[in-house]
Order: sequence, then C-alpha cells, then structure tokens
Amino acid sequence: MIIIYAIFQRIVWLVTFICSRFFGSFKIIGHENLKYLKKPVMIISNHQGFFDPLIIGTVFPFFSNYLPITFMVDDKYYKNIFLKPFFLLTQTFPSYYGQGLDVSLREPRKILQNGGVFLIFPTGERHTYGPRPRPKRGAAVLAIEMPDINIVPIYISANKGKTVLNIGHNFKLKEITESQDIETVSQLLAEKIYNLNL
Repeated sequence: MIIIYAIFQRIVWLVTFICSRFFGSFKIIGHENLKYLKKPVMIISNHQGFFDPLIIGTVFPFFSNYLPITFMVDDKYYKNIFLKPFFLLTQTFPSYYGQGLDVSLREPRKILQNGGVFLIFPTGERHTYGPRPRPKRGAAVLAIEMPDINIVPIYISANKGKTVLNIGHNFKLKEITESQDIETVSQLLAEKIYNLNL
C-alpha cells in the first residue's frame, strides 16, 4: 500500500503545486531548514484552510523520500462518501474524536515508529483571526513518547490570495525541554509555530 500512497500523493502534489504556484501568490521562507532532515519527522503547523496539508506537502520535492506525508482529518470529513476515497488513497486517518488519545494516536505512532512523516495541527481546528485556540494534547504526547523524532514547525499565512509558509528550524523535544508535562509541552510546541509569524 505504501507505493499506492506515494504515487497518489505525488499526483496530488503536482495538482497542488500547479494551482498554488501559477494561480496565486506563493512564498516559502526557511526552505533551507529542510536540508539534511532525518526521518522520522513530525510536522507541526497552524491551521488556516482545508487545503493546508496539501500545500505543506509541496515544500518537499516531487521525488522526495519524505512523501507520503500522513495526517488526520475531522471524523465528519472522513465519513463523507465523496471525500473518503481521497483520504484512503493518501493514507489519511480519522481523528476518532472522543475515543481517547490511545485510539486517535494509534496510526500516527505506527507511522513515526516506522520512520515516516506525520503532519499534525496542534490546535486541531482551523483558525484565521482572533485569539489563537488552545493547543490540544496529541502533538505533545507524541513528542514526549518519542523525544528523538525530528519536529518541523511551520507557520502558514494566507491572505487575499497570498500564501506564505515560514519553515522553522527542526528540533527534538529533548533539545528544548526535559518536561514530561503534556500541557507544558503543548504550549512549547505552539510557541514554536506562532513565533514564526512574521
């Protein structure tokens, strides 16, 4: 199945790349921070629009071994009969909201433990203006459980047809804190993202 995921994600990559680069204003800051990045990788980002995961995927080259990038979606979208085939082909998982972290993080754990790339939005919801949402626990739990994974923070700014992705320096949790407190780590990860807001 991994071959199917990789092929289909590259088809999506191509469509997204063409649309974002040729039909809008698009800019990447900090692309050099992805050089020599070793897997497994957890990408953390703010969440502004439905197509954020697809756009983030295009920061990696078409033939990159970082693809496929897995992520989770709200259960209501995953259950949509028109969207579900897309999610199945791109190795996207439902969030299993209300079933506990052991269930919702089961697949992301496998991906990271097997040396893959997982994208997560710590706030868990789209947010474009006003006070930023309180980060949820999922990203922090994964970072605490696997302190050696490389974490890449990205801040997405989208306004009036202009999209800017600011990629921060990758880091390991153990390099910035020894805390095992989920709330503390959640806030630290959120700060890593929002500090990139230029």
